[in-house]
Amino acid sequence: MDARITKHRLANLISYDWLKMLVVIAAAVLLVILIFLMSATRVTNAQTFTIYAYTDLTAGADFNSFPDRLKEEGVFSYDILETKSEKFSDNSAYDLFDLRRTTGEGTVLFVSDVRVYATNEDGSPALNEDGSQKIEQESALYSVAMGSAIATDTPTSGTVYDSKFYLASCEAYLKEFFGENWKENAAPDEAAVRTSFLSRNQNDKRYRTQESREAGIEDERQRLLDLKEDYLFVTALFENGTFTHTEYEGKNEDGTTFTSALGVNVGKLPRIGDLVYYTDDAEARHTERLNLVILYNNFKEAMGLRFEPVTFLRYLYEEYGA
Repeated sequence: MDARITKHRLANLISYDWLKMLVVIAAAVLLVILIFLMSATRVTNAQTFTIYAYTDLTAGADFNSFPDRLKEEGVFSYDILETKSEKFSDNSAYDLFDLRRTTGEGTVLFVSDVRVYATNEDGSPALNEDGSQKIEQESALYSVAMGSAIATDTPTSGTVYDSKFYLASCEAYLKEFFGENWKENAAPDEAAVRTSFLSRNQNDKRYRTQESREAGIEDERQRLLDLKEDYLFVTALFENGTFTHTEYEGKNEDGTTFTSALGVNVGKLPRIGDLVYYTDDAEARHTERLNLVILYNNFKEAMGLRFEPVTFLRYLYEEYGA
């Protein structure tokens, strides 16, 4: 039988079977894509550190490139796989910001705490009956966070953390690994470290082998050591007044009062305006009432990752304040 490949036979093959060949090629490409998608690690909201800037702010020169810098410098723990930022405009905020939050996106939010006070016709301050100055427009921080700052470990519908409660929760979390004398104990409990890692990453495709899981457990141990160091560093910044809690007083339905720490004032960092700032009526730049809000997300088994903003606060100081 003559099975030689000739120009005539090759031309016939291409003429009559070209469609079959295209289908086979397309199927092969699709198979490769499916294998890639199925084997790739799917990044969760807990593993994504997203920085938002609200409508009242202007993005500084560093804002757009900031996520890449955080990733390149390895600022966060091994389990933060993606970093992002987004600045909301006046036209998009109520749609985009709310949409992001309903899907559990967002880690921290920069926002200003600038109230607008009412004045009389002669320009003097307008006063309430109790003698306090009348507020014409509440701050963006108040509008975003007041009434929704949570101070409980119970899953809730709140949208932000009470910043004082947040730091207290971080200390309680560290005690789970380092014990009651957590400041003095140099190493975390190995069994607790292993349990923490496996509960969060046992189905992660990065850790299919025993060897990779053991390496991951060591990364988890380092994450906790770094968090402890970062927490001590940041709490010292609160003690010396570099960072302060921005507190507002509110009333419950029964008339009793409560106080919420809605955000962390980071406005004393001398170069924070390179990242974000706000302007006054004369278009002058300001940062003194700039706040960082820690957004509440119920990460479930990944709740330990909710303390990555502690590391972020330290980085802000080292980059824009030191």
